[in-house]
Amino acid sequence: MSFLEKAKDLFFVGVGEPADVRKNVLESQKIIVESLQRHENIKFLRVKRLENINKLKRVIRELLKLISDLKIVLPPTKIEEAEVKKKLKTVRKVVKKKKEKKEIKKEVKKSVSELEKLESELGAIENKLSSLK
Repeated sequence: MSFLEKAKDLFFVGVGEPADVRKNVLESQKIIVESLQRHENIKFLRVKRLENINKLKRVIRELLKLISDLKIVLPPTKIEEAEVKKKLKTVRKVVKKKKEKKEIKKEVKKSVSELEKLESELGAIENKLSSLK
C-alpha cells in the first residue's frame, strides 16, 4: 500500500480540552507512582521483618546453646534427652528457612533503587501538573 492509500484509511479525532485531558492523565500517573512507592515500601518492610526474625532466631539458638551448657554443668535430672533433641530439630528447620529468606533479601535490595526512580518520576509528574495549573 502506498502512503496515500494508508492516509485515506486513517482519520483523526479532535480532543476537547486537551489541557484537562493531559492534567487527568498526569494525575493518574501520579496516583500510580504513589501506589508503586507504597508497594516498594511494603517490600522493604517485609525484608526488615525477615531480618528481625532471623536475628531473633540467632538469639534463640544462642540461648539454647547456653541452656544446654548449663544442663551439662548442673547435676543430672529426670528430663529425657528426646525432648531436647526435638527442640534442636526445630531450630535446624528454622536455620534452613533462614537460608531461603536470604535470597529474598537480595531481590528486595534491587527494588530499593526502583523506589528512587519512582520518586524522581513522581517529582517530574508533579512539576508538569503545577505548570498546567
